[in-house]
Amino acid sequence: MPALSDFGLRLTIDDVIVCWRARGDKVVPKRIRELLATLLVHIEAENLIQPRVSFRVWPVESRETGWLELGGGIRISSPKLNHHLPGARFVATGVCTIGCALERQVSERFASGDRLPAVMLDEIGTVALFRVSDRLENEIQVEAARLGLEAGGVLNPGEDGLEISQQRPIVELANGPSIGISSSAAMLVPRKSISMLIGIGARMPKWTRGQRCAVCAARDRCPHRRSQIVGARS
Repeated sequence: MPALSDFGLRLTIDDVIVCWRARGDKVVPKRIRELLATLLVHIEAENLIQPRVSFRVWPVESRETGWLELGGGIRISSPKLNHHLPGARFVATGVCTIGCALERQVSERFASGDRLPAVMLDEIGTVALFRVSDRLENEIQVEAARLGLEAGGVLNPGEDGLEISQQRPIVELANGPSIGISSSAAMLVPRKSISMLIGIGARMPKWTRGQRCAVCAARDRCPHRRSQIVGARS
C-alpha cells in the first residue's frame, strides 16, 4: 500500500474537551477553552499536525507457538503471538504519525517557560494521533475486506501479546522510513507515532480499546487510557 500523507484532520475544541472530561476533568474554565481555541487555530495556520500512515500486508507462511514466519522468511516473535492471531492468513504491519513539527513546538514552549500552552499542545497532539491511528486501522480493515477476509484486533508493541522488541521490525516491515518514522531503542521517532500488527483471516478475534487498556502494564499511570476516550471507536 502506498503511504497516505497530510490527509484531512481537523480537531475541534469539543474533540479535546471530551477527552479531558472522560479522564475526570468535568469543568473546563473559560480561559482554558479560549486558550485551546487559540492553539487549534495556531496549529492549523502553522501546519503543526502532519498526519501520515503506512502499512503492508504479509502472507503467513508458517507458525509455531512463539512466532510467525512471513513471506520472504521474515519472522515476528513473541510468546503469546499465536494466541492472539489464531488462523491468521496474513498480517498487516502498520505505522502512523503526526510528524515532528508539533513536538518541536512543545519542546520550545517548555524551554521558554510557557508551560500551560506546552502541555495543552501535547494533549492536542495525543488526540490527533489517536485519530490518525483510527485511519490506519480503517485502511487495514478495507484491505482485509478486499481480500475477502476480516481484520482482527490491534496489537501494539509493548502490550500483552507483542513484545516491545518487535517494535523495530514492525516499523521496517510497514515501511516506516517512507513516512519519516524510525525506531531507536524500542522508542518511535517522531514521538507522536504508533506502530501496530493486525491479523487478517476468516474469523479473526477482535477486542476493544478498553479491553486492551485493562491488561496494559501502564494502565495505572497512563493519562491517556484509550478506554477513557469518549467517542473513540471501541
